[in-house]
Amino acid sequence: MATIKVTKASSVQSIQRQFESDFSCNLRIYKGKKFADGATKISELSKTANATGELELGARSRVENVEVYFKETFGITVQISNADDTKLADNKMTLTQAGKL
Repeated sequence: MATIKVTKASSVQSIQRQFESDFSCNLRIYKGKKFADGATKISELSKTANATGELELGARSRVENVEVYFKETFGITVQISNADDTKLADNKMTLTQAGKL
């Protein structure tokens, strides 16, 4: 089980690095309809008052569950893509499957 720690001070880039390191797939974080800049802090993107939390993820966690968690907890839109960031993962895939696309 991996834990992705997200705080108001976390940058987009730091969360993406954690995700890539733990699951061999990419986490696209959006600011509106565009990709968020890597230096952007979660507090700048979040539409919730308390933008902190820890996300316990395993290799068998479903893509859809991760995307919904970020939306509900932080008010942030994310998408999960394959290891070389060329293809979005299907919502029914596990994180391990997404990394092997």
